[in-house]
Amino acid sequence: MGNESYSRRNFLKTAAAGLAAGAGARDAWADGSAGAQSTPAPREECGSVYEPPPKQQGNNLNLIVIVSDTFRHDNLACYGPRWLENLETPNLDRFAEKAVVFKDAYPEGMPTIVIRRTLYTGRRVIPCYYFPHPGSVQLPGWHELYHEDVTLSETLLNAGYVNTLISSLYHQFKPGRNFQRGFHTWRWMRGLEWDFYGTSPHQLLDVSDLVSADYLARFPALHRTLSQYKANRNLWQQQGESVTQLTMQEAIRWLNENHDQRPFYLHVESFNSHEPWDPPRRFLEKYMPNATGPRFVEPPYDTVPLPDEIKQRFRANYAGAVNDVDFWVGNLLDTIEQFGLFENTVVVFMSDHGAMLGERGQFVKGPDKLRGQVTHIPLLIRTPDTTYAGKKVDGFVQVPDVMPTLLHLLGLKPPPRVTGTNVWPMVNGETRSVRDDTVHTYGWVGAVRTREWAYSEIWQPKAHQDQFHLTPGAPLSEYKPQLYNLEKDPNELTDVVDRYPDIAKQMSARMKDYIASGEGMTFGSFNGKPSLDTRMSLYAK
Repeated sequence: MGNESYSRRNFLKTAAAGLAAGAGARDAWADGSAGAQSTPAPREECGSVYEPPPKQQGNNLNLIVIVSDTFRHDNLACYGPRWLENLETPNLDRFAEKAVVFKDAYPEGMPTIVIRRTLYTGRRVIPCYYFPHPGSVQLPGWHELYHEDVTLSETLLNAGYVNTLISSLYHQFKPGRNFQRGFHTWRWMRGLEWDFYGTSPHQLLDVSDLVSADYLARFPALHRTLSQYKANRNLWQQQGESVTQLTMQEAIRWLNENHDQRPFYLHVESFNSHEPWDPPRRFLEKYMPNATGPRFVEPPYDTVPLPDEIKQRFRANYAGAVNDVDFWVGNLLDTIEQFGLFENTVVVFMSDHGAMLGERGQFVKGPDKLRGQVTHIPLLIRTPDTTYAGKKVDGFVQVPDVMPTLLHLLGLKPPPRVTGTNVWPMVNGETRSVRDDTVHTYGWVGAVRTREWAYSEIWQPKAHQDQFHLTPGAPLSEYKPQLYNLEKDPNELTDVVDRYPDIAKQMSARMKDYIASGEGMTFGSFNGKPSLDTRMSLYAK
């Protein structure tokens, strides 16, 4: 591209080229002959030019976005029967009564960091590319924002908003990450999972309070993970009962000081209810009274048999973690109401993904678990206009749609790089749906979902083989295609891929068509060289 700006025309030209190549490229994706290398050769049209969002004036409504990691949709009463009959989420249930509830919301690229790329930019990321990096998570799409990306916070910055990010999601603050772009201030609430907050585990700690000796012997790699978590917990417990509390109290503190600065954008990321599932005792007691022995805070990612008492503890721990989130988010919602902000603020509650809680003998998430318990997320949007309060909206929505929808509600136009769709016409009745299916990938496994069927398979066999050092030509036994009939089996418990080979073939083609349509669109650069015009405009601000 040289010094040419990344214009809408260039974007549409690139997108059209990708779409035109879709059918032919689909077969190349299937056999691994296209895109098989982890990092494709740079394309000129992907460029290195950052084009700032235009200055514009909206309706000056504030925006508050609350994201809870690993929060299942069926934690909430508005989504129908809960996964646990006596689960309690009174604060979020009350919020849902005044909000628009999107019944069928799903991520696109997965998991955590990949989902934030779509949430913060409103841009699709599939097909994802793999960039090796120093870190424990080695997945395609798991990297910082591209230099060319334009974020929601940057767009609001140019519309005169005061922007703040408060987050306990440590992945987005690792060295080299840039998810704080466009925020005036950001605050990292530390100490969850593998965050190197406490530094005492130069020697492995005693974790017998967290897991039994038998469990640790079965999963020895957990010792270092739990040592780090315990060292972290020793620090943050000096400040509060959970990092959820610290995160929400920091957001409340910010609102106390800034609620009258209009317009503002407050984005709150709670890494809970992500594992380790280690809720405060008062929340655990609701689901496992008088619990004794090791707390069993870390479920296995492998599909392995477990004693019933350990599975029950995992489920109780997760339920307690959900109550922890609901209680402290409830405190934040109370503060919003106290300052009268519901009258001039768009407020969002959502998650990035859910978790398996023993269904089919599985816990947490993973590329082999792309079923509704993991992929179906809550998405609730409350606006000052109460016309649609409590409305439940059918129709598939994906995370890239969130940014353009929120900008619409703020009276602002999205940047040209946004590929998501404003889904508010589904709310006001202008349209019934914006898509017929959803596609998501997690690593090298992809899935597609329609109203009737859910299907998944390895979408990039060659890259999957290369990354996991599989013998070329050997059966990919790690993951076989799965197919579920959602009308007869809504919980996706019975794989019927062998009974419906024609349906599986059709679903596979739908998934690969979508993946191929993004070729050439979802690659970018990390070291930008802005044009002179861009640099001058930035200096002029």
